[in-house]
Amino acid sequence: MSEETREYGSCFVTIKDNYAIVTFNRPDKLNAFSPDLFAGLQRAYADSKKDKAIRALIFTGAGDHFSAGGDVALDIDPLKNLTLQQFKEYFNPLVELYMDLYNLDKITIAAIKGFALGAGFEMTLLCDFRIAAETAQLGEFFVRMGLVPEIGMCLLPKIVGPGMARYLCYTGELITAQEAYRIGLVEKVVPVDQLLPESEKLARRLARGPAAVGIIKKAMNQIGGQPLELSTDIGVHYQFAASRTKDHAEAVKAFLEKRRPTFTGE
Repeated sequence: MSEETREYGSCFVTIKDNYAIVTFNRPDKLNAFSPDLFAGLQRAYADSKKDKAIRALIFTGAGDHFSAGGDVALDIDPLKNLTLQQFKEYFNPLVELYMDLYNLDKITIAAIKGFALGAGFEMTLLCDFRIAAETAQLGEFFVRMGLVPEIGMCLLPKIVGPGMARYLCYTGELITAQEAYRIGLVEKVVPVDQLLPESEKLARRLARGPAAVGIIKKAMNQIGGQPLELSTDIGVHYQFAASRTKDHAEAVKAFLEKRRPTFTGE
């Protein structure tokens, strides 16, 4: 089997025949999304999308975790200083990536280990399949930072049902791999040393499939209810509103000071 690795800053891609593994590479920061990591992910994704030989993509994180979400100091804290227009301009590239990844005609698999929180968790929701290591802990962490999920409000109800989706979004509670499997959030739970082998096995199988697989994906996305496009527009609007609350400012301050936040409902 041929293998090639391409570096994209805080992200790298390993190409193996007809599939590729996209790895977030900030293990010392639990692969939290920073501007540098996101820029690398954009370039890695764009190149992988254009490569017709690649028919499946696996997303994972270096080290022990998938991604702990947005980097509080570099990605979340600066939000409070943006105007509405600046806020939209900041989020537009992320929205474009979300939309493109969701509608991609290639198969996508999230190989999840350790933390998959906030934006990291939502990356997994965009994938066709989620395979979790026994170490995985998943959660819509946004509310615990005084913010709102960006796409989970649309995609989670389709995956786990409206009641459980509301519970996860309202509480920000972390759930284990086994609980995620029980509620249908992940398709398989495996020992951590089998995470990539199992993910690659599925990628190879589906990458050998007919073009009909991509057509089925497109059709199922369109048939599934409220389009993601509407959800992202609404999500950015409410995220801006949430970023202006006193509770969000308190959550960021508490995180940076390494203490529990005290929320007042303002």
